[in-house]
Amino acid sequence: MKKSNVVMIFGRICSGKSSFQSQAYRIIVSDIVRDLLKSDDRVVLQDSMHLDKAISNEIVKCVNAFTDLIERDLMQNKTIIVDGIRQPTIVSTVLDSFPKAGMVWLEVPQEKRKQRYELRNDGKDTQPFYIADNQPIELECQKIFSIFNKQLQVINNY
Repeated sequence: MKKSNVVMIFGRICSGKSSFQSQAYRIIVSDIVRDLLKSDDRVVLQDSMHLDKAISNEIVKCVNAFTDLIERDLMQNKTIIVDGIRQPTIVSTVLDSFPKAGMVWLEVPQEKRKQRYELRNDGKDTQPFYIADNQPIELECQKIFSIFNKQLQVINNY
């Protein structure tokens, strides 16, 4: 029986999560949140902390589904990236289901993240960087670093 490798990728806004291990299968947490909230509006999406149980359940369901495909040799790559969890409660739930999951924190200086934010010129970015970077959900993300510090592999992603 083949096993997949689950890796959770964390980092503040514009830390490079989406480009990390780009060849792996990705579960993009912001897509799950969009589906749950039925919205693309970043202000609405930032207000998702109350959905932690639903988000956790969806992540676990997605990982299990892709692990099944990997085990049946329907997918070549054995790595499943969970991209962009923003709450420690979700991390804990995922670890309960996948205790050997890897955890990577992408560390990028604030000025570099600000530059990336401005350069990406995404129409959904309706707030200045310093406001977007200090939303409650972004600050909650920082708690992941504090709580799981000893388990995280920290990568400087300049």
